[in-house]
Amino acid sequence: MNQQDYLGLSTQEPQRVISFPASQSLHASAASPSGAISTGIPQLDEAIRPPSAEDVLGRTRDINSNGIPCGHVTEVYGPPGAGKTSLALSVATSALRNGDKVIWIDTGSPLPKVRLASMLKKSPDATSSDLPEDPIKNLIYFHARSLPHLLALLIRPPKGFPPEDAKLLVIDSVSGLFPSYFPNPSEFKSRLPQSGITDKMQIQWLMNRKWNVTSDLGNQLVKLAATHGLAILLVNQTHTRIRGQPRATLCPVLAGGTWENSVHVRIAIFRDFLPEDEGDSKGVHFAEVMKRAGKTLSLRLDENIVPFKIETDGLRGIDKTPPPLILPQVPIETSLSASQRKRKVDEIADSQDEDSDEEFGWVEGDDAGLSDGAG
Repeated sequence: MNQQDYLGLSTQEPQRVISFPASQSLHASAASPSGAISTGIPQLDEAIRPPSAEDVLGRTRDINSNGIPCGHVTEVYGPPGAGKTSLALSVATSALRNGDKVIWIDTGSPLPKVRLASMLKKSPDATSSDLPEDPIKNLIYFHARSLPHLLALLIRPPKGFPPEDAKLLVIDSVSGLFPSYFPNPSEFKSRLPQSGITDKMQIQWLMNRKWNVTSDLGNQLVKLAATHGLAILLVNQTHTRIRGQPRATLCPVLAGGTWENSVHVRIAIFRDFLPEDEGDSKGVHFAEVMKRAGKTLSLRLDENIVPFKIETDGLRGIDKTPPPLILPQVPIETSLSASQRKRKVDEIADSQDEDSDEEFGWVEGDDAGLSDGAG
């Protein structure tokens, strides 16, 4: 495994902006590189690829095109411990087994090298004659110490990055460095009196800069994927969102219009309730395809929800496990009196702007209300 140092990015030659006709750009985008990298779960590989015209006519589907598509950005999100990094390791294992170079960028949690080596040794294709002697040598590892390091590496990359023969780029996690640089609006507004900033335009720019940075990052990732034929896999964290939702909902930390357009495939990883009579329900995870071929899937179909288990040698799909129980939508009651409502609607924080821990705090005067009702 090669570990790169890119702290000297400021000495690189300035990049030039090269213009070319729009027709040429359209032709290049239409000729995007084909191919895919397996996730290690055949059922999930099948669910990621949309039906084609050949499938409708009854022709055989090419199994090599199932999986994480090359030339596009794939996002994996879910709560902590759901299996996001395990899925990323499984995809990296598939690429390394094929002799392809893999770039792994971590922003906090170190790369589990021992587990990756174990997955490579115990993989089903470990006895194949065309397996590289030491596949882990094709892994290029970066550690982004801060958000500026990550942005510099991706937006103003040094010479030779990414390598021409690289097939997969993994960022674990792409959202991990954002909270320390972009405080939530409540914390930001509390600092304004001390900063002395009074200009409304400047305040608005400071509040929106997170989404500007997110947009630039999303556009650059799409460019890297298209120009180098890379399969880019992003691990995105989650937060709780209340505003505009029927109930508290887990949503990706990095979001927005431009970011949404950048993501070609989105997979949600979670654990859910199973029927009580299901004997093999312990340790079952679910991967649900939420977006495919650049289109959001509005309907939750069973074929898009793939159960799997995490084992020491990789991920194992489960064939006969029923889909997770989806709780019915409960209408929100609107008949509460004003005295029963402790918080106004506009006081409920939107976790897309504020941290989840601050959304469930006590309101001033709640203790008194509880004392009155205790008698």
